[in-house]
Amino acid sequence: MDWDNLIGHAEQRAWFAEAIAKHRLGGSFLFTGPPGVGKSTFALLLAKTLLCETQPAAAMQPCNRCDACAQVEAATHPDLLQVAKPENRATIPVELLIGRREARMQEGLCHDIRLRPFRNRRRIAIIQDADDISQEAGNCLLKTLEEPPPHAILILIGTSEQRQLPTIRSRCQTIRFQAPAGEAGAALLRARGVTVDDPEQARRAIELAGGDMDHAAALLEPEAGAFRQSFAELLGRPLLDANALAKMISAYVDEAGKEASKRRHRMREVFGVSVQFYRQRLRALAAEPPVRPSDLYRLDRSLDALNEVDRNANQTTLIEAWAVDMQRGRNS
Repeated sequence: MDWDNLIGHAEQRAWFAEAIAKHRLGGSFLFTGPPGVGKSTFALLLAKTLLCETQPAAAMQPCNRCDACAQVEAATHPDLLQVAKPENRATIPVELLIGRREARMQEGLCHDIRLRPFRNRRRIAIIQDADDISQEAGNCLLKTLEEPPPHAILILIGTSEQRQLPTIRSRCQTIRFQAPAGEAGAALLRARGVTVDDPEQARRAIELAGGDMDHAAALLEPEAGAFRQSFAELLGRPLLDANALAKMISAYVDEAGKEASKRRHRMREVFGVSVQFYRQRLRALAAEPPVRPSDLYRLDRSLDALNEVDRNANQTTLIEAWAVDMQRGRNS
């Protein structure tokens, strides 16, 4: 894990280098951008840069040899705190932020970030899955974000500003990330083990996925291409058949096996394809008004379905309800 191996985000790196050199680095940041573009990698590289024991942070070149660099790589550095949504939860539990009920503010991230650094001058907290911070958990974070300790840096990682609680968004400096374009986009997909023959193939997949690199990688899998074509043909019919939609999606999700995370990944892929299908159709018809209300409704309904996947909605119920709503093509 090194800055020279980071794909894209040179502008963000330069911004942090200047802020560190001028001693103007803030205490609370919100990293936003599509999944898989490198926000977490960037946050860890920044943590390694700030915690390295041999190289000055302003150089933006951690040595990768000292104990601190090794501990950041191994996620064992005592001054690097990381919190993420548990696999079996829809939101980040309050307990991870302020401790168990019987030990409120005696443990948890908001307590730990205020402790004196163990081996460096800083403590750094990285909060993954910021999109999934509940109102209650967000309220627990407010004071820490608004008045972080002088030695602390907090980085929240989400997909968009709109999905953050306004109270959190207003207390953080937002750093926006985008999917790399051209050869860099192809290189990022190759780094994920995806076979990409040319940058144009990568560009089309990334565009179809709305910048979501996880989705783009899935779209380049051979079985995904066949499913996507059949699914798009079904969506393109004048009259949608809820039965056919539900059966096709259920079969594709079942192919992922029993593991919940893999099944959710396919669900996101399905509804992501639907979102992009209707976005492209609306763009193509923009010059030929009026826009069909059914297309707008189906786009909104597919976006809702994506959010419901992330909230761990029952998969069978979600598929069936979505398919019926798509057939109807309007609010009841």
